[in-house]
Amino acid sequence: MLNDPNDERERDRVLHSFTNADQEQPIVFGLDTTTAEGREQFKKEWDALCELAPEILKKDDIIFPHEMPPQISNEPHFRRVWQHYREH
Repeated sequence: MLNDPNDERERDRVLHSFTNADQEQPIVFGLDTTTAEGREQFKKEWDALCELAPEILKKDDIIFPHEMPPQISNEPHFRRVWQHYREH
């Protein structure tokens, strides 16, 4: 996917895609994990965090952001608006 794997600017452009990268999750790093390069970079970042805080994160618990189910807000106003939408 990269034309020149040594070009850091091109690598960053591909890895940090705002189209497919999830910017809202706390441990996502803003990487596009739909590509092999993005998954590889995400795994490196995940492994580094696991070494820093092994009591919180386990290497086996890795889930790529594009494989996570969408989160539905539990915020009361959102729930009321959504209920109103479903009823009408």
